[in-house]
Amino acid sequence: MKECRVYFSTPEQFISTQSANVSAAYSLAQQTFQYFEELAKLNLQAVKTTLAESEQVWQTAFSGKTPIELFVLQANSAQPLAEKMLSYNNHILDIAKNTQAEFLKIVEDRLEQSNARVQTVVDEIARNAPAGSEVAVAAFKAAMANAGSAYDAMRKATAQAIAMAQAVQPAASVSARAKSS
Repeated sequence: MKECRVYFSTPEQFISTQSANVSAAYSLAQQTFQYFEELAKLNLQAVKTTLAESEQVWQTAFSGKTPIELFVLQANSAQPLAEKMLSYNNHILDIAKNTQAEFLKIVEDRLEQSNARVQTVVDEIARNAPAGSEVAVAAFKAAMANAGSAYDAMRKATAQAIAMAQAVQPAASVSARAKSS
Protein backbone atom coordinates (compact mmCIF):
# COMPACT_ATOMS: atom_id res chain seq x y z
CA MET A 1 0.00 0.00 0.00
CA LYS A 2 2.92 2.33 0.69
CA GLU A 3 4.01 1.93 -2.94
CA CYS A 4 0.62 3.22 -4.07
CA ARG A 5 0.97 6.28 -1.83
CA VAL A 6 4.39 6.94 -3.29
CA TYR A 7 3.10 6.56 -6.82
CA PHE A 8 0.22 8.94 -6.21
CA SER A 9 1.53 11.04 -3.39
CA THR A 10 -0.96 13.80 -4.16
CA PRO A 11 -4.48 13.87 -5.57
CA GLU A 12 -3.15 16.13 -8.34
CA GLN A 13 -0.78 13.38 -9.49
CA PHE A 14 -3.64 10.88 -9.57
CA ILE A 15 -5.86 13.30 -11.51
CA SER A 16 -3.02 14.15 -13.89
CA THR A 17 -2.35 10.46 -14.57
CA GLN A 18 -6.00 9.69 -15.18
CA SER A 19 -6.38 12.74 -17.40
CA ALA A 20 -3.39 11.64 -19.48
CA ASN A 21 -4.88 8.13 -19.78
CA VAL A 22 -8.22 9.51 -20.95
CA SER A 23 -6.47 11.79 -23.41
CA ALA A 24 -4.48 8.88 -24.83
CA ALA A 25 -7.62 6.74 -25.13
CA TYR A 26 -9.44 9.49 -27.01
CA SER A 27 -6.44 10.05 -29.27
CA LEU A 28 -6.48 6.36 -30.17
CA ALA A 29 -10.24 6.48 -30.77
CA GLN A 30 -9.89 9.53 -33.02
CA GLN A 31 -7.13 7.82 -35.01
CA THR A 32 -9.30 4.73 -35.40
CA PHE A 33 -12.24 6.74 -36.71
CA GLN A 34 -9.97 8.68 -39.06
CA TYR A 35 -8.60 5.36 -40.36
CA PHE A 36 -12.09 4.04 -41.05
CA GLU A 37 -13.12 7.33 -42.65
CA GLU A 38 -10.16 7.18 -45.04
CA LEU A 39 -10.95 3.55 -45.88
CA ALA A 40 -14.60 4.41 -46.50
CA LYS A 41 -13.63 7.26 -48.85
CA LEU A 42 -11.23 5.00 -50.71
CA ASN A 43 -13.85 2.25 -51.04
CA LEU A 44 -16.55 4.69 -52.19
CA GLN A 45 -14.23 6.07 -54.84
CA ALA A 46 -13.33 2.54 -55.96
CA VAL A 47 -17.01 1.60 -56.25
CA LYS A 48 -17.85 4.76 -58.22
CA THR A 49 -14.97 4.16 -60.61
CA THR A 50 -15.84 0.50 -61.03
CA LEU A 51 -19.49 1.28 -61.76
CA ALA A 52 -18.58 3.89 -64.37
CA GLU A 53 -16.11 1.58 -66.07
CA SER A 54 -18.54 -1.33 -65.91
CA GLU A 55 -21.19 0.77 -67.61
CA GLN A 56 -18.75 1.59 -70.42
CA VAL A 57 -17.90 -2.08 -70.90
CA TRP A 58 -21.58 -3.04 -71.03
CA GLN A 59 -22.39 -0.20 -73.45
CA THR A 60 -19.57 -1.41 -75.70
CA ALA A 61 -20.75 -5.01 -75.40
CA PHE A 62 -24.27 -4.08 -76.50
CA SER A 63 -23.19 -1.67 -79.25
CA GLY A 64 -23.23 -4.40 -81.88
CA LYS A 65 -19.53 -5.14 -81.91
CA THR A 66 -18.37 -8.54 -83.04
CA PRO A 67 -17.47 -11.16 -80.44
CA ILE A 68 -13.81 -10.86 -81.41
CA GLU A 69 -13.82 -7.10 -80.78
CA LEU A 70 -15.48 -7.72 -77.42
CA PHE A 71 -12.82 -10.31 -76.54
CA VAL A 72 -10.04 -7.87 -77.52
CA LEU A 73 -11.68 -5.16 -75.39
CA GLN A 74 -11.79 -7.50 -72.40
CA ALA A 75 -8.19 -8.61 -72.92
CA ASN A 76 -7.01 -5.00 -73.18
CA SER A 77 -8.75 -4.06 -69.95
CA ALA A 78 -6.95 -6.76 -67.91
CA GLN A 79 -3.69 -4.84 -67.40
CA PRO A 80 -5.33 -1.55 -66.33
CA LEU A 81 -7.48 -3.55 -63.93
CA ALA A 82 -4.41 -5.16 -62.38
CA GLU A 83 -2.77 -1.74 -62.03
CA LYS A 84 -5.90 -0.34 -60.39
CA MET A 85 -5.97 -3.24 -57.94
CA LEU A 86 -2.31 -2.62 -57.12
CA SER A 87 -2.97 1.08 -56.65
CA TYR A 88 -5.95 0.32 -54.40
CA ASN A 89 -3.83 -2.03 -52.28
CA ASN A 90 -1.06 0.58 -52.07
CA HIS A 91 -3.58 3.16 -50.84
CA ILE A 92 -4.83 0.76 -48.16
CA LEU A 93 -1.25 0.02 -47.08
CA ASP A 94 -0.46 3.74 -46.90
CA ILE A 95 -3.52 4.38 -44.75
CA ALA A 96 -2.63 1.45 -42.48
CA LYS A 97 1.03 2.53 -42.27
CA ASN A 98 0.11 6.12 -41.35
CA THR A 99 -2.41 4.94 -38.78
CA GLN A 100 0.08 2.51 -37.29
CA ALA A 101 2.68 5.27 -37.01
CA GLU A 102 0.20 7.49 -35.17
CA PHE A 103 -0.79 4.64 -32.84
CA LEU A 104 2.87 3.95 -32.09
CA LYS A 105 3.52 7.62 -31.29
CA ILE A 106 0.63 7.68 -28.83
CA VAL A 107 1.56 4.38 -27.19
CA GLU A 108 5.27 5.21 -26.97
CA ASP A 109 4.47 8.58 -25.42
CA ARG A 110 2.31 6.90 -22.78
CA LEU A 111 5.00 4.28 -22.13
CA GLU A 112 7.68 6.94 -21.71
CA GLN A 113 5.49 8.79 -19.22
CA SER A 114 4.74 5.57 -17.39
CA ASN A 115 8.42 4.60 -17.29
CA ALA A 116 9.28 8.01 -15.87
CA ARG A 117 6.68 7.54 -13.12
CA VAL A 118 7.95 4.03 -12.37
CA GLN A 119 11.51 5.34 -12.16
CA THR A 120 10.31 8.01 -9.73
CA VAL A 121 8.64 5.31 -7.62
CA VAL A 122 11.80 3.17 -7.68
CA ASP A 123 13.91 6.14 -6.63
CA GLU A 124 11.45 6.98 -3.84
CA ILE A 125 11.44 3.37 -2.62
CA ALA A 126 15.24 3.32 -2.63
CA ARG A 127 15.36 6.60 -0.72
CA ASN A 128 12.88 5.38 1.92
CA ALA A 129 14.16 1.80 2.17
CA PRO A 130 15.13 0.65 5.65
CA ALA A 131 18.78 0.19 6.50
CA GLY A 132 20.18 -3.15 5.39
CA SER A 133 17.94 -3.47 2.31
CA GLU A 134 20.53 -2.11 -0.13
CA VAL A 135 20.95 -5.53 -1.79
CA ALA A 136 17.20 -5.91 -2.35
CA VAL A 137 16.93 -2.33 -3.65
CA ALA A 138 19.88 -2.89 -6.01
CA ALA A 139 18.29 -6.12 -7.28
CA PHE A 140 14.98 -4.32 -7.80
CA LYS A 141 16.70 -1.49 -9.71
CA ALA A 142 18.60 -4.04 -11.82
CA ALA A 143 15.34 -5.87 -12.62
CA MET A 144 13.72 -2.59 -13.64
CA ALA A 145 16.72 -1.67 -15.83
CA ASN A 146 16.65 -5.13 -17.45
CA ALA A 147 12.93 -4.82 -18.14
CA GLY A 148 13.53 -1.44 -19.74
CA SER A 149 16.33 -2.87 -21.88
CA ALA A 150 14.15 -5.79 -22.93
CA TYR A 151 11.36 -3.40 -23.90
CA ASP A 152 13.77 -1.27 -25.95
CA ALA A 153 15.13 -4.34 -27.73
CA MET A 154 11.60 -5.56 -28.48
CA ARG A 155 10.56 -2.12 -29.74
CA LYS A 156 13.62 -1.91 -32.02
CA ALA A 157 13.06 -5.43 -33.36
CA THR A 158 9.41 -4.61 -34.07
CA ALA A 159 10.39 -1.39 -35.84
CA GLN A 160 12.91 -3.30 -37.96
CA ALA A 161 10.31 -5.96 -38.86
CA ILE A 162 7.83 -3.27 -39.86
CA ALA A 163 10.46 -1.46 -41.94
CA MET A 164 11.41 -4.70 -43.69
CA ALA A 165 7.76 -5.51 -44.44
CA GLN A 166 7.21 -2.03 -45.82
CA ALA A 167 10.35 -2.29 -47.95
CA VAL A 168 9.14 -5.59 -49.44
CA GLN A 169 5.74 -4.15 -50.40
CA PRO A 170 7.00 -1.63 -53.03
CA ALA A 171 9.31 -4.28 -54.47
CA ALA A 172 6.36 -6.65 -54.81
CA SER A 173 4.36 -3.90 -56.56
CA VAL A 174 7.16 -3.30 -59.06
CA SER A 175 7.50 -7.03 -59.65
CA ALA A 176 3.75 -7.39 -60.18
CA ARG A 177 3.70 -4.49 -62.64
CA ALA A 178 6.60 -5.99 -64.54
CA LYS A 179 4.82 -9.35 -64.78
CA SER A 180 1.55 -7.79 -65.96
CA SER A 181 3.33 -5.88 -68.76
